[in-house]
Amino acid sequence: MEWVLLIRSPIITPLFQYITWLGYSDFLFLFIPFCYWFCDRKIYSALPQLVFISALLNSFAKSLFKDPRPDDSLNIDPWLNTFDPSFGFPSGHAHLAVVIWGFIFLKSNNIFIKAVAMFLLVSVSFSRIYLGVHDIGDVIGGMILGIISLLFIELLLKNKLFLLNQFDSKYPGLIYLLLIIILLFIWPNDDISIVIGLGFLIIGFWLGQFIEKRSFEFNNSFNLKLKFISGIIALVGFIFLNQLIEKLFSFINAHHLIETLISSTILGFYISFISLFILNYLKLQNRDK
Repeated sequence: MEWVLLIRSPIITPLFQYITWLGYSDFLFLFIPFCYWFCDRKIYSALPQLVFISALLNSFAKSLFKDPRPDDSLNIDPWLNTFDPSFGFPSGHAHLAVVIWGFIFLKSNNIFIKAVAMFLLVSVSFSRIYLGVHDIGDVIGGMILGIISLLFIELLLKNKLFLLNQFDSKYPGLIYLLLIIILLFIWPNDDISIVIGLGFLIIGFWLGQFIEKRSFEFNNSFNLKLKFISGIIALVGFIFLNQLIEKLFSFINAHHLIETLISSTILGFYISFISLFILNYLKLQNRDK
C-alpha cells in the first residue's frame, strides 16, 4: 500500500477527504430518507431497504472475515477517527457506493444525473484506497457485493425471482424478522447492536410502507419546488424526532439494546409512513386512496 503515497497530491487530497464523507452514516442517514421523500417512490421506494440491508450484510462480512485495515500510518481520512474503526474487508463505502449511486444511475433518465452518479460511485470507492484506509482487495470485494445486491434487486423488481414473488405482501416483514433472529445467533462477535439497529430500522420502514401501500398510497407532487420543500420538511422532522427519542431515553433507565430496537423501529416507520402522513396533511403529498 506504500505506492499510494506516490499518487497523493495536496490539491486533490481535500477533494477525496470530502468525497469519502458521502459514504459515512452521518450523510447516508440523511440522504437516503431525503431521496425517499423527494424522488418518485414508484421507482425509488426499494432504495432505502436495499441500502439498510446492504449495510447490515456488509457489517456481518467485516465481522466474519476480521481482515485488518492497512497500517494506520497511511491513514489520512479525517472522518475515520470520529467513528469506531471496523475491519477492512469488504469496504462498506465501496459496497454502498455501488448500491446507491448504481441504483440511481440505472433508474435515472437524466444524462447529467447518470454522470454524477457514476462519478460518485467511482470516486467514493477510490477515495478509500487514496486515503489509506482500505487496500485494493477491500474495495473490489465491496464493489462485487454491491453489484450482487443491485442484480438481486433488479431481478426482484422485474419479477424475475419466481419463488420470492409468490409471497404475499405481508410476508417480507416476517422474513426480515426471521433473518434478524438468525443473525443474532450467528453474528461473529458479541456486539449485536448493529443487528438490532439496522434490523429494526428495516422492520419499521417495511411496516410503514406496508400500511401506506395498503390504505393510503401517498404520491409526492410533480412540482420540483414542492418536492424539495417536502424533503426538507420531512428531513427536519426526522432530525427532531431522533433528538427527541434520545432525550426521552436519557430519562429512562432502559437497556441499550432495547433503546436501539425502539428508536430504530420508530425512525424507520417515520421515514415510510409518519412523514408522508404529515406531508399529506400539509397538502404536499397526494393520496390515491
